[in-house]
Amino acid sequence: MISEYQEGTEGLRSEVKDKYDPKKTSSKGLALTIGTFDGVHIGHQLLLRTTRDIAESRELESSAYTYELPPKRYLGEQGPPLLMEPRRKIDLLGDYVQRVVLGNFLEVKDLAPEQFVERVLVNELNVKAVVVGDDWRFGRNRTGSYRDLEDLSRGRFTVHPKKQLKKQGRPVSSTWVRQLLSEGNIALVTELLGRYPVFSGEVLKGDKIGSDIGFPTANVDIDDRVALPRGGSYAALAKVDDRHLKSAVHVGSRPSFDDSDDHRLEVHLLDFEGELYGKRLEVEFVKYLGESKKYDAKRKLREAISDYVTEAKRVLNEPKWSDSSF
Repeated sequence: MISEYQEGTEGLRSEVKDKYDPKKTSSKGLALTIGTFDGVHIGHQLLLRTTRDIAESRELESSAYTYELPPKRYLGEQGPPLLMEPRRKIDLLGDYVQRVVLGNFLEVKDLAPEQFVERVLVNELNVKAVVVGDDWRFGRNRTGSYRDLEDLSRGRFTVHPKKQLKKQGRPVSSTWVRQLLSEGNIALVTELLGRYPVFSGEVLKGDKIGSDIGFPTANVDIDDRVALPRGGSYAALAKVDDRHLKSAVHVGSRPSFDDSDDHRLEVHLLDFEGELYGKRLEVEFVKYLGESKKYDAKRKLREAISDYVTEAKRVLNEPKWSDSSF
């Protein structure tokens, strides 16, 4: 398992080497925030914006240090599912800072806190300011805190701890976002992410059951490491070939047929005709419409799907959807 994730990391790093090379020292010095950043939720965004502000005020290069995957996955543990594909996470981080440093967890996991500071922050990255959450831990066995970082800085860089952002009296976290997705609470997920949740993948050939009952669907293959929302139907927006299309989406098992639970989305694009096989589709979830039910008669299934499609059209039939938030 370790070699699998290491290979994936190296592949991603090689694709973005010029922009994300962790050993490319900044001549100006870095204002750096550090974290896993799974989901890039509003708590992460606070750290990123703070880093950017410090960089601008001190004429530094704004940057984020992260790993492709959460540390547990490099250690052979399954860990929780991801909120997004690693490549999308890195692209989102790049929307906030000038540079994303893709670290190699296997190279640094056994470093003591003082070794991580000297080798990575000072010698490799020329860090001048570090922004972290006040619950952040680092070094071998997570033994270091932001207070240790302050002690180890020795005047070479400043440390800026930030209190964990809260919503409804609860700290915003990737764990909470995953919980809400499993409940189908898209409204609150959207508040915590600062955007609608997006899932993407390649369109694969399906069994054409949707076409047979009058509602053709694009079967979108989702990275099996990524957490899907609660099973059921959703109103959504889909992007393909720079086109933004209103959609009704089904997630999860198909109890009226084989009850299979492939890691995919079945996307019915409203008012669309064309070939999608082999293309990449991004699906932005807007609202949960209802759970999947079993129908013994094809007619009743067709009526149920028609109702979901009608409801999806109603939800999306507002002026604000003339332009997607992609």
